[in-house]
Amino acid sequence: MHRRSIPVFLFLLPVLFAGNLRAQANEVFPDLEFAGDEGGTVRLSQLKGNVVLLNVWATWCGPCKMELPIVQRMYDRYSDRNFVVLAVNVDADRKRVEPFMKRYNISLPIYSAAPEDVAQMTAMGIPSTFILGPDRTLIDMAVGFSPDVEERWKKVVEKHLKARK
Repeated sequence: MHRRSIPVFLFLLPVLFAGNLRAQANEVFPDLEFAGDEGGTVRLSQLKGNVVLLNVWATWCGPCKMELPIVQRMYDRYSDRNFVVLAVNVDADRKRVEPFMKRYNISLPIYSAAPEDVAQMTAMGIPSTFILGPDRTLIDMAVGFSPDVEERWKKVVEKHLKARK
């Protein structure tokens, strides 16, 4: 491969794999299964009736370090309602997770996923966040970090929690 081709290939890589997840806005998100760090598993289909914030992150990811405290605040703010946070860590070395959580004051439950599911959810990069409606439809998605993401997520979540009443 020529040197000039490599940057183009790297740029196109997420585009080539972006279709793997097969969920676009207002489409039903795949019924993935996650293993909890405290034990047990959860499938997205088991969370029917809840708004779900699915955040995929890693301890080595700079933008994740900025975004995960926001995910924690969303968990703290809405978890007493029909709202579930699935914080899915993709670190190969799971020993890094606990010290990271202590350092950043994160107390929400942490999950992991099968490698093929991780590959699908992170095809565009990390952090990747998917907000799913009570019927598992994709209602919002964010890749990377944006300073205004917390306000956007609050609006989306509150809209869908109010719609449930």
